[in-house]
Amino acid sequence: MKLSTRLINCFWLLLVLPVSQVNAMQSIEEESLRHVSGQSGMDLDLNFKGTIGRTYFETEGNTLNIRNFSIDTDGSNDDAINPGTDRPIKMVLDLVTRGTKSGLSLSITEINDLDLRFDQINVNGDQTADSIVGQMHSFGGLALTNINDNGGITDINVFARGASGEEGLQLEVNLPETLSMRFDYIDYGDDDLASIDDFTFGGDLTLNNFSIANSIDLTTGQNAAGEEIGGLHIGVITQTGDMTLSNVRAGDQLGTMGRLVVNGYTMTPDSYLTIQGK
Repeated sequence: MKLSTRLINCFWLLLVLPVSQVNAMQSIEEESLRHVSGQSGMDLDLNFKGTIGRTYFETEGNTLNIRNFSIDTDGSNDDAINPGTDRPIKMVLDLVTRGTKSGLSLSITEINDLDLRFDQINVNGDQTADSIVGQMHSFGGLALTNINDNGGITDINVFARGASGEEGLQLEVNLPETLSMRFDYIDYGDDDLASIDDFTFGGDLTLNNFSIANSIDLTTGQNAAGEEIGGLHIGVITQTGDMTLSNVRAGDQLGTMGRLVVNGYTMTPDSYLTIQGK
């Protein structure tokens, strides 16, 4: 059989095959994601509970340490294995296009009781094994618990910016219409092992219609000694939303302090954050 005849037969075979057998993951227009059911891609269910004992970032002998970071995707039903009571977070991963840009889209639903805890956050200028493991002084701990999407959808899009002549990535996060959680901060006293001198602050935090779009790119510069160093440049494309901190409590006071409301939060496109080593 000649090569041309084989190619023709392969072409006809592709026409006969069902489309679902040819394309496992299809690219769809980004604005249609919320209105498409049964689109190609990957369905992911996440039910996770775990702890990371210590994570640190080091540069020129200085360290930023996060100790005892824990995550529980279903805090009210920690170890459920019964399909009738198990409540995993649902995710759909797919390709997405917008004009000349292409990337990945992650749609997240059914966040019922997600818990995130940072037991201690430390900064240390003495980069030795003993100082990292055994340091006692801390900026405190942070807990975001009972995170709930209230039946909404979290959309995360990651685009490659190279197609339009720009470098780096474009990260977009559209939170649900209402994302609620419990916020708690603990400022440890002189002795982190004792709770008698700890100070706590927290309340019920609600985010409404939060939308974030940032550009992420590598950058270069010079330190104080004139040496060339690299880093990350995070630019703001848009950030908008409203937030409310209610049932505010501080220290050992009785009752609550009321609430704090921030409406019409908008960050200008000229804002940016640059992170570089020393």
